[in-house]
Amino acid sequence: MPMVVEAVCLKLRNWLSEEGLYKDKVYDEKLYFHLVAEYPMGSGRHVNLVQQNNRDDVVVVFSRIRLADIHEKALHALPKKEKDKFLWDMRYALLGRDANFDMEPNSHELQSIQFSREVYYDGLTKEKFMEVMRDNFKCELYVVWKFQETFGSEVQDKQAEHMLYC
Repeated sequence: MPMVVEAVCLKLRNWLSEEGLYKDKVYDEKLYFHLVAEYPMGSGRHVNLVQQNNRDDVVVVFSRIRLADIHEKALHALPKKEKDKFLWDMRYALLGRDANFDMEPNSHELQSIQFSREVYYDGLTKEKFMEVMRDNFKCELYVVWKFQETFGSEVQDKQAEHMLYC
């Protein structure tokens, strides 16, 4: 691993530790590094910070939210026109956020949504890094609230809510 990448990895790990967010380091031969954090602290929500071997100047912050079973079933039970409108409205709302998103496996059989955002070395400050973490969280929170608003909030107890985060 190049020295500058090692330094960035250490800087991110230190920032995460200072904020009580650092959880683990995962080893993967395809990545320079992979750090796991919990944001917000105590939420059970996992956030991954990775730098790919083929990218020398960018860190990617990503997370995935999996639909609660009750919400996945309710979404897929909607008539096609209603389901399509719900998903298009969600796409348009997420476009207004700074994070990228990917509906998995696709929007027709939605099971989870992955959020990601790149932070380039030339703009990497603790303030920028924490802003990226917050933006990512707000995207997930929007999805949780949108599903609860539309399909009910039966999943509001802590155990069910934690099942949403991957």
